[in-house]
Amino acid sequence: MQTETVIYIILAIIAALTLALFQYRYRSKKTTKMSVILAALRFITVLCILFLLINPKFEQVTYYNEKPNLVVAVDNSESIDYLEQTENVNNLLSRLKSDEALNEQFDIDYYTFGNEFRSGDSVDFKETQSNMSVVFERLAEVNSENNATTLFITDGNQTYGNDFEYTTSSYKKPIRPVILGDTTTYADIRIQQLNVNRYAYLKNKFPVEVIATYNGNSTVNTALTIYSGNSTVYTQPLTFSQTENSKLLTITLPANSVGVRTYRAELAPLENEKKTVNNVKNFAVEVIDQKTKVAIVTELIHPDLGAFKKSIESNEQREADILDTNTYLKQSEDYQMVIVYQPSYNFKRVFDEIERLQTNFLLVGGTKTNWRSINESQQKFQQQVTNQSEDFQPALNQNYASFIVDDLDFSDWPPLKSEFGSITFSEPFEPILYKT
Repeated sequence: MQTETVIYIILAIIAALTLALFQYRYRSKKTTKMSVILAALRFITVLCILFLLINPKFEQVTYYNEKPNLVVAVDNSESIDYLEQTENVNNLLSRLKSDEALNEQFDIDYYTFGNEFRSGDSVDFKETQSNMSVVFERLAEVNSENNATTLFITDGNQTYGNDFEYTTSSYKKPIRPVILGDTTTYADIRIQQLNVNRYAYLKNKFPVEVIATYNGNSTVNTALTIYSGNSTVYTQPLTFSQTENSKLLTITLPANSVGVRTYRAELAPLENEKKTVNNVKNFAVEVIDQKTKVAIVTELIHPDLGAFKKSIESNEQREADILDTNTYLKQSEDYQMVIVYQPSYNFKRVFDEIERLQTNFLLVGGTKTNWRSINESQQKFQQQVTNQSEDFQPALNQNYASFIVDDLDFSDWPPLKSEFGSITFSEPFEPILYKT
């Protein structure tokens, strides 16, 4: 109660007493038994009225001890008996019940689970299923408001229900597991992860990334082998130890045939290794035949043509054909790139076809090139023909048409003499040859 309220109560008592004495003692000179009773009643009446006006509040705080809950959930399935752990479970339950300090500190609730979730501590290990997820679903309902710790006694074998690994995420109480069974650690190797692209190109190589791990204390030797059907396509010996217990391997395999190719990566099992199912991983790659075809259109016979073809076909994904103008016009839609080599008047239809198909093209000029015809046949650039001789030296530009001339070396080419004039481009264009 506040100090201010206490003062008001004292003043109310004084005021009520003063009023009663004033009316029945001071004004009345006679003191009788009746006047005393009436004075007392007046005092009580006035005091009650003043108390109602003051409206005092009386607060009382009480304390009591509430024990936290300890939930003991026991696996009652047949697998406990199969693993010969019944004696351990019974001994553990007996120790929990007889521990005075533990029982004094906690309110202990016992439950069993198997096919169903039941209250009680009676176990016979006759349940044919082990549904662990139902334990946390029911406990979440029962102990939603309590500060409960769960002692979870099980062998870890679940045969029914949802995966309890995900069910426990909604159960916000502490869980203390007691695992029954053989806890001996055995040496084990496994393919932890295997990464590979879904597609590969024909006559190319595709990478395979393998992460292999080892769990054990001694140094062991094994081998990684990759099979395609019954054929071995790759093998590599591996050594693991307690400190060097993981390896990252990057392997390249050839793609020699079109279609979906299936493979199997396998680690040779260790001596007396218990678990070998994780030593193998299967994977598949779809091999695609997707070549880029390049047409080299010319009416001349020149050593440059062979150099172009050899350079282009050095990549398995490129194919080059040397064609005359008529042959190209018949099969122009088969090509994604055109090299126009020293065009003459006969190339007007070739340029028209290139413009119609919007095909990328590379124009190679030389001493036999008819520049007036080129000016008339296309609008990409225009050259002013001056009939003056100029010297040019080729230089490789890595940012332009590199997929065609990757393997060409221009450093030993002699300077070219031609009747070139000034060239004006109608749109941004970066030629390979630079004037020196």
